[in-house]
Amino acid sequence: MRRVIIDTDPGTDDALALLMALNCPDLHIEGITTVGGNATLAHTTRNALRLVEYVAGGRDVLVAAGADRPAQGSFSFAYHVHGTDGLGVDLPSTARKLHRADAVELIRDRALAAPGSVTVIALGPLTNVAAALDGRPDVAQAISEIVVMGGAVEVPGNVTPHAEFNIYEDPWSADAVFSSGVSVTLIGLDVTHRTFMRRDAGPQWFEGDSRSARLGNRILANSFRERADVQEFYLHDPLAVAAAIEPDILACRLAQVSVVTDGEQRGHTVVSYGDGPVRVALEVNVRRAVEVVRTLISD
Repeated sequence: MRRVIIDTDPGTDDALALLMALNCPDLHIEGITTVGGNATLAHTTRNALRLVEYVAGGRDVLVAAGADRPAQGSFSFAYHVHGTDGLGVDLPSTARKLHRADAVELIRDRALAAPGSVTVIALGPLTNVAAALDGRPDVAQAISEIVVMGGAVEVPGNVTPHAEFNIYEDPWSADAVFSSGVSVTLIGLDVTHRTFMRRDAGPQWFEGDSRSARLGNRILANSFRERADVQEFYLHDPLAVAAAIEPDILACRLAQVSVVTDGEQRGHTVVSYGDGPVRVALEVNVRRAVEVVRTLISD
């Protein structure tokens, strides 16, 4: 069983990724930490709490709130993609409370409590993760791996020609994480744009009548309804969770990675292949990746 912390900004595809992780018997969730990005921190945190309650019920899953702004400036948000409140569908309210510690403390505490065995799956801007590593070589050494959904290496970006959203939102923190020395798997648009569900495969993208399947189908149906010109729902964040469960679905190359922080190319991930701490995903077993996503949400 792999011990994971999921740092996230739900977000429609984040929500699917959380459904997968909460249903997966091979993952032990040490905590879920929230960050602004797709929506405000208030919305992403509320969405995370409600998603955990909806799927996990009485299970003790820690949720901690993190950064409401990047290392510099402010988040730009993506409500035009993710819908009202960042999710686009209503979930029942919950009395579930946030963990007493904030996101940075939770990441540090969980990593140091089990050195070498905790993986951080980062699905949003890397603000919390960079802050947890800042000035703490003991934390960097304790984290086994950081699986990052972000970047556009050999393909165009999705917010500018040069940059993918998560990296663009906080390029300073992304650059700090990539240069931290921690082992990173970078799962960017090079592979996530090949991994999707099509509009014409619905309305039952996920099989069965489980709470997760019903919610997953609602999220996709609403997303396609709100964006009539879109034919594919990209499985950005679900692919990161799938790769944490089955790393062999990706083919990667080792590299040194840095991030442009200013100017026209802000958020551009600059890669130098060879020896380095970052495994850059360049190929994906699409059939298997989609199967993992469907199976865990249909469960």
